[in-house]
Amino acid sequence: MADKWLFLRPDTQVHVTRVAQGARKHRSCVYVSAVGAVGESGMFFFRHDDGSWYIFPPDEARPALGVEGRDV
Repeated sequence: MADKWLFLRPDTQVHVTRVAQGARKHRSCVYVSAVGAVGESGMFFFRHDDGSWYIFPPDEARPALGVEGRDV
């Protein structure tokens, strides 16, 4: 994923820094920085509930109230 967004080359130095982890095990965020011939760049990546990593944070679960129908 970082290769796609940061246009990494073979001579690029990459550093991954864990930034935060939420209350749930799968809520984590990393910062990927790359230093190469074209300069320095970096991005945050967020882990989602399905285990995949994206550049946008996952939606927070919100409380919901529901009513189940009953047969009379």
